[in-house]
Amino acid sequence: MTDRGRLPGRPSWRGRLRPPKDIAVLIIATLAGLALVVWGWLMQGEEYTPGLLLQFGSSLVLIVPLIVLGRVFERRMQRTQDALSSDLADIQAQMRATRARLDTLGETSRDGLLDRHRRRELLLREAERAPTAERLASLLHEAAGLQAVDDGGVRTRLPGSDLWLRLDLRRTSAAPNPPNQAQPGRTSADETLHLTLEDRGGAAVSETAWARDERASAAARRLTVRRASAVPGTVSSGTAAAALRDIDGLLRPLVATLRTAIAARTGQEQQDLGRLIELPNEQWAISADGLWCRQRYFHIRTEQLLDARQDWRRYALAKPWVDREHFLDAYRTAHALLSGSVSASR
Repeated sequence: MTDRGRLPGRPSWRGRLRPPKDIAVLIIATLAGLALVVWGWLMQGEEYTPGLLLQFGSSLVLIVPLIVLGRVFERRMQRTQDALSSDLADIQAQMRATRARLDTLGETSRDGLLDRHRRRELLLREAERAPTAERLASLLHEAAGLQAVDDGGVRTRLPGSDLWLRLDLRRTSAAPNPPNQAQPGRTSADETLHLTLEDRGGAAVSETAWARDERASAAARRLTVRRASAVPGTVSSGTAAAALRDIDGLLRPLVATLRTAIAARTGQEQQDLGRLIELPNEQWAISADGLWCRQRYFHIRTEQLLDARQDWRRYALAKPWVDREHFLDAYRTAHALLSGSVSASR
């Protein structure tokens, strides 16, 4: 363990010799050495002198160069230390200046990000309270700018039916509008909001444009009429009409999907879910990138999902944390939807 309050790399007081003790040991050793020399000279007389002189000369030959070299190395180390100290002082000054600039930039960036987050959160809450065409179009535009949703928008299933309601923005002109310039609450004038009824695989059954100043119920009535006359017998027109009568109840799950998509892309969720399309249940998410588990990291990529040689159903259902019904429903929907998208893109 290191001593608290001690500078790193500096020996503790236990490792340093005390100066008074050093001097005492040096004096005692010197006196002992002189005593041994005198004792030897008294015992051998003049015969001892040549050997003593030889040893003394050898010691001088060895010690003096070492002392000189030690002084030279000490001076060079001192100069090196001075140069390093000067360079370190320059580096520290540059680091302080850089830190000051980063702090200034960080404050500006943080203020901008916080302001953007506040405006986005306000828009989400307003859309959850009253999902109007203007608010949903703004949210879709924002999510598209973050590449948080699929190009075809997001969708949710009509309760008690085999139909899905899709919400998407479509361009009515070729005017450029870079996604990275999207702002919460702002949409392009050349973007039109669309509502589409479609089957599990994404094939459109009925669709209509939803004007920004139009009530959702008016657009939903057009979908109901077209649905009843389009493909009779697949689902009763009464079932679809009953689901679409609560159009706000259908739009709020779409707002929740957009909230999840934005949160996942901006790092507020525990993982990125790719370009989100649908949240079939609380455990799974379907995106253009495949099937994602929302509760832990488990991702079946689109090419894996569509590869008939890989039995991902058996592999996933062997996991103890997988809810069987939720997974099978999400897997069937993802397989039908993504296989249709891949076929359409070819």
